[in-house]
Amino acid sequence: MGTAKLREELHKYIDQADDRILRLVRGMFQADLDDYTLPGEPMSEPTLRQRVKAAKSRINSGQFTSQEDLEQEMKEW
Repeated sequence: MGTAKLREELHKYIDQADDRILRLVRGMFQADLDDYTLPGEPMSEPTLRQRVKAAKSRINSGQFTSQEDLEQEMKEW
């Protein structure tokens, strides 16, 4: 079934649906959008590569928090 035909069929179902079904369908759409919509702008590949390189440099120079330190810090939150 093509997209246009599928949309037409779904519109018919929605027009006949009760409030409970409409709320369920709305919830499914909202959940789907929440899964794929992220705040901010998409990151370009050069920016990503630059950030990874900078992060590796910080790690190699010892500028990181160990798991143990992080767990201790979290206890103080």
